[in-house]
Amino acid sequence: MGLAASQARFLAITSRKAYCEFQSMQIAQDKLSVTRDLAEISNDYQNALNQTKLVWDYDGTGQNPYNLSYGVLMTPSTLNNYNPYLITNRTGAVVLNGQLAAAAKLISPDGAPVSASETKFKEFINALAQNGVIPESTAEIILEQEYSKDAGYGGEPLNKNGALVNNLAGLAYQAEQSDKNELSLPEGTYSTSSTAANSYKVKVNGQFVDPTQEDAEITISDLLSNDVVLMYTFEDGNHDKNSVDIDGKFKTPLNDILAEIHALFTEILGTDVIATTALNNAKAMVESMFFTSGTHDSSAGRSTENALNNAVNDASNYNQIAFGYAKGKKNNSTVAINLSNLVASYLTYFELSYNGFESNYHVGATVGTSYFVTDDPYYNYVMKDEDAVDSVTIMQADFYMQLYNNICANGWTQNDNVEDNNYLENALKNGTYFITSLNGDGYFYQGRYNEEDCIVEITDEDAIAQAEAEFTSQKAKLTYKEEQLDMEMKNLDTEISTLTTEYDSVKNLISKNVEKIFTMFQ
Repeated sequence: MGLAASQARFLAITSRKAYCEFQSMQIAQDKLSVTRDLAEISNDYQNALNQTKLVWDYDGTGQNPYNLSYGVLMTPSTLNNYNPYLITNRTGAVVLNGQLAAAAKLISPDGAPVSASETKFKEFINALAQNGVIPESTAEIILEQEYSKDAGYGGEPLNKNGALVNNLAGLAYQAEQSDKNELSLPEGTYSTSSTAANSYKVKVNGQFVDPTQEDAEITISDLLSNDVVLMYTFEDGNHDKNSVDIDGKFKTPLNDILAEIHALFTEILGTDVIATTALNNAKAMVESMFFTSGTHDSSAGRSTENALNNAVNDASNYNQIAFGYAKGKKNNSTVAINLSNLVASYLTYFELSYNGFESNYHVGATVGTSYFVTDDPYYNYVMKDEDAVDSVTIMQADFYMQLYNNICANGWTQNDNVEDNNYLENALKNGTYFITSLNGDGYFYQGRYNEEDCIVEITDEDAIAQAEAEFTSQKAKLTYKEEQLDMEMKNLDTEISTLTTEYDSVKNLISKNVEKIFTMFQ
């Protein structure tokens, strides 16, 4: 190769090598950028895992959460128990949306606190109807109610709880207060003698009692609080567990007793249609278990007293009617039922039907294999509250009286953005707005959102799922880009290596050619 040609080739190789090295630097910068982007989306994803949202958990069970919204807080309904949960700013002014603000302007045009009056309250209600907040027919009914200037400001709050929660002792107390509490025991002769024939007997906590005596009657409350056994002793030992006399003297009146038990608990626990249906199911299950599935026969008694004891013990151990058979005409047989176990079975079947049969509570063939709700001291019974206001109109009227009185006392401000759930949630979280709610003393108090039992902060599963999908998509794109850059870098490295080898070869060739030329002219 001539010197000129070698020089030209050398310059081309040098140019190409420089270009490749520059491209390599560019790719290295792009890879750094990809690394930074991966770190950024990973950081965003990690932050998303900590995202939370506010929900309205009105019954405190965690089973029925609602998305927190202005409507849930400021519209009378069962969700807020017909009490307003006011959105307020730092000064305590009530934050109103456009519709409510239009009505509030009739109270105070500039939003400043004013004195409350019945006249202004009527104007406020009429304005709510005109602005479509409530129907005009509802407004008319509300205005018929007596206005309370103290609603939410020191007046005794209305009891709007249609149901209350209590334990077994509370259930027994509620039973005592009912006129359905006294048990109508079968008609006939009652005796406290273990050997008396043709007579009913009652044992309470192991002791014979005569329920016909004054102040000795047996109540359903007694069945909950004590161990009560009802028996009937036949006059001779010729009876067996299938005797028709058992049906006439025992099973038939027991059905009447179960009907009384059912009527009482329907009165106390029948808070809604679902509860009433569950109670009906419980009655049917008890009828099947105690009255249809047969009578337990110990057949071990030799004397009247032994037959009675066997029947009582078996009735206390088995969820069934029990029969103690005494052999011999002079020995009397006894049939018995543990009424306390019957009630425990009834209430347990009610729980299973109402809340689901996957519950830990169950009724077995024997008491030992059962776990009654009455065995659990922490089980909560949801009962009707007879003192509660159940008129929707009265509760709605009280809601708007509380709202009106708060507006008068603390003023108001308008912000239509509060109807945006995300805006409202962020304003509550960052302390821009607060929740002002009714306390047990009849006054409203302001506090942070996390001080309210009904507002719960939970993990935002939807936001996390969305962030995960976004992270997966972006990561796939960046990973693909990084792989492409790696391939380009590898190709450039190979080319640079080849060019370097050729560069050195041409450089050596040029050096030798120059050396020959100088040697030639020496």
